[in-house]
This record gives sequence, structure tokens and C-alpha cells, in this order.
Amino acid sequence: MTARRLFLAFSSALAAGALPILAGADDPAPSHAPVAVDQAPSRMTIPPGFQVRPFASEPDVVQPIAFTIDPRGRLWVVENFSYPIWLGGPVGKDRVVIFEDADGDGRFDSRKVFYEGGTSFTGIELGFGGVWLCATPNFLFIPDADGDDRPDGPPVVALDGWDVKAQHNMFNGLKWGPDGWLWGLNGIMSNSRVGAPGTADADRVAINTGVWRYHPTRKAFEAVAHGTTNPWGLDFDDHGEAFITNCVIPHLFHVVPGARFDRMFGEDFNVNTYRRIPTCADHLHWAGGHWTESREGAGHDKHSQAGGGHAHVGAMIYLGDNWPDSYRDGVYTFNIHGHRVNHDRLERKGSSYVAHHDPDLLRVDDVWFRGLELKYGPDGAVYFTDWADVGECHENDADGSHRENGRIYKMSYGDVKPVVVDLAKQTNDQLVALQRHKNEWYVRTGRLLLQERAAAGADMTSARAGLQAILRDAATAPGRLRALWALNAIGALDEPALLGLLADRDDSVRGWAVRLLVDKPPISPAVIAKLADQAKGETAPRVRLALTSALQRIPVAGRRPLAETLAAADIDPADPMLPLMTWYGIESLAAGDLDRAAALVPQVKLPMLRNFLARRIVTSDPAKGLAALAAVLKLDRDDVRSDVLDGVLEAFRGRKQVPRPENWGDLYAGLSAVKSPGVLEKALLLAVILDEPKAVDALRTILLDPKFDADRRAVALSALVERRTPGLARDLPGLLDDDALRARALRAMAAFADPDVPRVVLDRYSKLTPAEREDAVATLAARPAWALALLDAVERGVVPRRDVSVTIARQIQALGDAGLAKRLESVWGTVRATSADKASLIGKYKSVLAAGKPDLGNGRALYLRTCHACHKLFDAGGDVGPELTGSDRANADYILENVLDPSATVAREYTVTNVATADGRLVSGILRGQTDAVLTIQTANERILLPREDVEEIKSSNVSMMPEGQLEALSPQEIRDLFAYLASPGQVAPPK
Repeated sequence: MTARRLFLAFSSALAAGALPILAGADDPAPSHAPVAVDQAPSRMTIPPGFQVRPFASEPDVVQPIAFTIDPRGRLWVVENFSYPIWLGGPVGKDRVVIFEDADGDGRFDSRKVFYEGGTSFTGIELGFGGVWLCATPNFLFIPDADGDDRPDGPPVVALDGWDVKAQHNMFNGLKWGPDGWLWGLNGIMSNSRVGAPGTADADRVAINTGVWRYHPTRKAFEAVAHGTTNPWGLDFDDHGEAFITNCVIPHLFHVVPGARFDRMFGEDFNVNTYRRIPTCADHLHWAGGHWTESREGAGHDKHSQAGGGHAHVGAMIYLGDNWPDSYRDGVYTFNIHGHRVNHDRLERKGSSYVAHHDPDLLRVDDVWFRGLELKYGPDGAVYFTDWADVGECHENDADGSHRENGRIYKMSYGDVKPVVVDLAKQTNDQLVALQRHKNEWYVRTGRLLLQERAAAGADMTSARAGLQAILRDAATAPGRLRALWALNAIGALDEPALLGLLADRDDSVRGWAVRLLVDKPPISPAVIAKLADQAKGETAPRVRLALTSALQRIPVAGRRPLAETLAAADIDPADPMLPLMTWYGIESLAAGDLDRAAALVPQVKLPMLRNFLARRIVTSDPAKGLAALAAVLKLDRDDVRSDVLDGVLEAFRGRKQVPRPENWGDLYAGLSAVKSPGVLEKALLLAVILDEPKAVDALRTILLDPKFDADRRAVALSALVERRTPGLARDLPGLLDDDALRARALRAMAAFADPDVPRVVLDRYSKLTPAEREDAVATLAARPAWALALLDAVERGVVPRRDVSVTIARQIQALGDAGLAKRLESVWGTVRATSADKASLIGKYKSVLAAGKPDLGNGRALYLRTCHACHKLFDAGGDVGPELTGSDRANADYILENVLDPSATVAREYTVTNVATADGRLVSGILRGQTDAVLTIQTANERILLPREDVEEIKSSNVSMMPEGQLEALSPQEIRDLFAYLASPGQVAPPK
């Protein structure tokens, strides 16, 4: 089994991170029930001085997926019965329950059901006379204007369009932001188009993973940031900066409006993003390897020491007043597989933050513990929920949930005095005074109440004066920001006031002034001009980050003065966010005025931005864009020329027709005269793309001369193949005798309709390595006449039948030739086995696995020969395919089911797309990206760039890229050896 085939065997499962983890043979079986609630605190490890007490438990609370706290300190809890089926599961069972602790003893005294009959409830927040609920596909508002804890009417659909196929990536995480908007989260499987009911599709907001916000009175919805995987936790620090916790890939991201973050898979909506922002954490909560390896089971100890696993749910930045100050400002999140609360310490770094791993806050010795959400309340203590199940976080596909369980605990420090509150009864002046409270719960709840009263038309004169006094006199930036946010919430910050704050002494206040100035469209020309002036003298990274974020909210036609100032500034390349946020703000300008954008390039100091600008300029109009960059390439600055050429070459990749600019002759002459070898090499590659005859000859000379470095020859071959250079087809047969280039030459032959290819390839077939044979077979399957020659060779025994994989057989079928399909069936067989056949095969291979003793060393050798070059296992190997360290390797049933029936469940990102070209070639693979000019297809053995003008037809399928029948290529002993090696918890000794 080659690396490419094994890659496909795990692609579907690894992509979605959505498969249940079954107990391994050596794992202790979980008990039949969670630890009794009264005994549970004794199984929790917490720092000295802390205590945990049960607040509520089953049967009073079950399936607590989310909660919030009202102005009276009561908990409003969402009980979710829809999980884990979501579609086709329990309908109308979810509910909202209110818990009150009237005497302040830490346990609830009363419980009432506010609403029942819901489905897919995953988030809750209160405000503006009712309850807001995430209820895929809808965002609901249940009115309760009189506050009697009974709905005033049926739920109102405020927004719809969330994808019901999202499953464990349902939208969630509601929380009021300091900006007065209601924020939430969205997972990667949710391809949603959101808008008010009845909104036309063209006017809806697309989001498939990231952060969003909704304004309760403007009724506006926005995507705040895109990326990550399955964010399920959101909170704000005392500077109003948002942070989200995330499952699967790195766990923590600093959210700035307009950011585009690393994703687990899939492409950003903006094809010109080019690069995405990584996590702000400097650590993982597992000990390296693939994320799936960090789950519970054998070998989990090393991951436990690092933090417990990859699945993070819930986020709290502690800003209460009960815990010691050393815990303040820390980020706390549940680690599902670690049965604990991780603690990250935030430190300012440039315009953003870096999060360091601090000792875990809480560890629970009970495999049933599944913490989901944690929040501090009016007494400063922290409430946290326990789902109380052994399921795989939000990733079960089978209904194995224990819906009878659920707990809520309260974690406090020292003696906690009972607190009885009802902030809704306080006056405006009292709520203003609460903006000075150490406990942020009072600050946020008071601000929301003030916002509600202002929206209802109350007189806010006194409140405004009080908040202005705090803004003027508070000693710290967080204290003054609280007043600023409250003033904004009540509508008491006009444009002149915010413009005046751009000169404030605190960089956080200046940054928030920028954010609020562009928060509500339309943005006046005076504001845009003032922001451009601000950028010229502003040095604080936090403010500069706010300015780059503001760029994306300013209409493109008006953002140029600010954009050019920011782009030409001194930007620390090590800053976590500022370089890329600058790019996201300026990229749209590059297509609007090519000459002006090109003139900006030499003023830009950051190499990455020079590269990206040149790439974007040329992408928008190849000929005019390159002509516009000619003056830059003539500058006597090799650093600028090199960066620009890198961008230009990337923009031209895969394009077939690239017209020469009018000044090409003069430009090429100048580039040919430079002394820098790196610039000369890049200029030569550009000249080949533009069909410069002398350059093509020079590159062919490099390709055909073995004296040149192998890497340079490989680059030359790739460039010539992408250009479909005339005459190259005649050179390729000779390269089949060159060890350094044979594999690349075999793959390159597929691009040229040369009738001699089958003879040339098949004559050498017996001498090819296994990997080269895969390349050869893939090439021969690309065209009907060649595929017929391949099948003839199979019948003659020149090509062993097992060398034709199911992937290749499917590709031959997809050529659409009835005679060829009949020939395939007679020589090779049928492509897809029946369900009964697969059930029989599972039994067959399980018998094979049990029939003899495996040789782990030989399994490692087999893996090294066939897989290591493309796949990483135990922190070593290639990165062409996904890492194989995880994927429940010890479960033979799991592997067999995925290998034998890979298309049963497959993410769309890993299904086959068939692309037919005008010259009769068929390319089958995963569609990795597409622009107006180029398609990018990942086949089983290479990544191919196809010019759009060569594409005749594109057909998608629901078939997994992973082929069936792969185990047929292995002997019984090889199957045992490889399975045993894949299942080993750690690296094994090599064979003697």
C-alpha cells in the first residue's frame, strides 16, 4: 500500500474530525455512570484555597450545553437533547431552564422551565426584553418584555440560513460584546448564508467558520472574522479584545474584525487572502504528533502532561472579584479529553498577544466529566457545566448519548459571602457607578441594561455625564474603556467626540475610537481623512492594528490614503497580526489602479507585502499589471525586484495565455543584465512564461544537461510543463532514463497528447519502482487511447492487475467511452463491490489479521518503502498527505470500514472531481482551489494546475478520493505487519 493510497484511506475521517473514538484493547472500560454528584468534588484537583460545590445535577438539569446569567444572578441553562444526531434525532425536546440560588448557599433553591419544545439549541443570551437562542437553522428571539419568566409569544426568527448539515459544528457561543453587538461563533462544516427571513440569496452573508455579530436594534448581521475549525468558546479581556477557543487545530485565537485565520481545511472566501493568521498561543495542549493521537486511550500520559488533548470548549477570561488576583486576566477553557480546565496566560506582543501555558486550573478523575461552559457571576465565583457523558465531545455520529445526566458546579476561593442582586431595579446613576466595579459581571450587565434603556427612549442625561467623568478621570485604560463602551451603548458618542479621542493618552482608547468611528455605515469623508492623518504619526501597534481593521469597513474607493500610509509604514515582520491585517485591508486596491498600486511597491518596506502586491496587481490584469510593474523591476534594488518577481511568478502559475506587455523587450533586457543570481533565475522563469524563445531554450538546456543541479532541473521541467512548451514532448522520453527526473517526466507526459507515450512507458515498465509505476499508470489512464493500451498491457501481464487501483479504474470509467468501460470490466473487473461483498471482506481481513503473528519491524520497513515519503508517522515523514499518527489506528474495524467502503461517509472537500480538457485528457482528483484563470487539482500522485481555457467540462461527485480494494495489493502477512505497525502506540525498532 503506497503512501498515496494510504493517504486516501484516512482522508475522509481526518478531514472532519467527526468520528467516534472507540476504546482500545488496553484502555480501561468506563464505568456505567458518572461519579455521584456529592462525591464528584473529591475527585477534582484544584489549587489550594479553592473549593468546588455542586450547584445542580440530574434529574434537575440534564444535557447542559450552554448557560448565561441574568441581572438577578440566576442561571438560564439550555438543555440540549438534539445531540448527537441533530438531523433526524429528537425534535422539540430542547428547553431553557432557570435556576435560582436565593439564599446564596451555592446550591439552587428553585427551578422553572422557561421554554420547551426547541430543537438544536446550542447558545443562549438575554437582552432587549427576551431570550436569544442559537437553533440551527435559525437565530431565535423569544420575547419576555414583562420579565415574568414566561414567553410573551412564540419564538421570532431574527435570522435564518445556518446550515443544518453542520452537525457538531453548529453555531454557538453567544455573548454581548463591548461594542454593543451580540457575538457568536460558527463551525467549519456549516456553509451558511445568513440573513433576515426573506432576504435574497445575493444579499445574505456567507460564513462557514469563524466569528459573527448581530446588532439588536439595527438588525444588522456581519461576519467578524473567518477561519479556525470548530470554535466553541468566546470571551473578551479588559481591553475589549476578543478571544475564541477552538477544537482540533490550535486552541486559541485573538479575534480582530477582518481577520482571516488558519483553517483545518477548505479555502478562504477571498482567493486573494494568500496567507492566514495563526494561533496566538505558543503551545499545544498535546505532546506533538497528529491532533487525534491526543485523545484518550493508550499512550495518553504524555499528552496529559502537556494539557490533555486537542478538543477545547468554552472560554472565560476571569475578571471577577473572588479569585486571587494572580488568576485575573487568564484564559480558561475546558479540555474535553483531558477532563480539565486549561489555563493560558496572555502577554502583549506587538499589536496582538501571545498565550503561554500555565498550570491547569482543574483536573477531574472521572472519564464521564465533559465540561462545556464556565462563567463568573455576581459573587465572583465561577459556575461551570458538566455534560456528564463518555461521548466524543460534539463529534458522535451514533446516538450513544446518556441524556439522563448533567451537572453544574460552582468554584470559589475562600469564604464567599452571599450576594443578592437585581441590577434591573437600579437607577441609571447606580448602573453608571457599577462601571467602576472590580467584578466585570457588574460592568457588562450594567452596560447592557443602560443600552436597553437608551434604546427604549429613556432620559440618559445623567448617565452620560457620569460616564464622561469616568472616561476623563479613571486611572487605568480598562477603567476608561468601560466608560467609553457604555457611552457608545447609550448613543452618547458622536463623531466629534470620537475624533477627539484619537489624541487620547492611552493606546487602547485610541484604538477603540478608531473601531467605533467605523462601526456604523456610512463612514463620513471627514472620518476617513482623519484616520489617514492618524496613521501618519501613530506608532502604537495596537492602534495601527485597529486602523488596518478599519480599512476593510471603509468603501474601497475611499480607503486609498489610509491604505497607502499603512502599507508604507515600518511593520515588524514578527508582529503576529499587523502584516497580514495590513494586506487584507489593501489587497482590493491593487486591482483598482494598477499604476498607482505599482508605484506603492517600492515604498513598502515589508517583503511579504511587496510580494503580495505584485501578485495581486498581475492577477487582476496580467499584461497591464506586468507593464505597470516594469518601472519597479528596473529599479536598482535587488530586494524589491526579487520580491516582485516572486509575486509575479506565483500569479502566473498555471496560466496558459499570458500576453506580453508592450515594454517587454526593454524590461527583459534590463533584467538579464542584473548581477544577482536569484533575480536572474526568476527573470528566466518569467521569460519562459511569456514565451521568450531564448529563455525557453535556456531552460531546456538546464533541463537536459545532467551537470546542472537536480533541483534546478526539476524547477525547469515544472515551468516548461506548465507552459505546455512545444517540443517538450520530444524531450520527455529521454528523461525516463534519468533517475533524478524519471518520476516527474512520467507525470509530465500526461500533459501532451503524444500517441507514442504508451509504448515509451510500457517498454520501461518492468524497470520502474513501485512509486514510478503509480505515476506511469496514472498517466496512461489520462486519455482513452492510452487507457486502452494500459488495459491491453494488463491482459498481457506486462502491468500486474493490482497496479491498477480503484482510483485509476474510476478515472478510466470517467473518460466516458462505452467500449473502454466494457474492456475495463472484462480485463480488470467491476469498480464497486456490493454492501454484502464489503461485509464479507471485513470478515475476511479480520481473519487474516488473526491468522498469524505480525512482524512490527517488517511493518515499519513496509511503511518506509511505501508511505514514508509522503506521510508523517511518529513525527517523521513527508507532508504530502495527512499525518497518520492519529485516526484511531489501533481499531482494526475502523480502519477496515474506511478502507473497504470509503465513500460511505466523506467530507465534500475529499470527494473526486473529474476535469476533462479540450485535448482529450481527464484529470481526476480533489479540487483544491479555483480562480478565473486556473483550477488546482490534487490527484493521487501530484498537484496539477489547469488553465481555465483548456477545461472543457467539470464534474463533481460524492465519491471519496480514497479508492476501494487497496488491501488486495498486499499479501496476508504484509497486511498483518502493516496493521500492527500502524496500531503501535510508539515507534518500533527497525528490522534487523
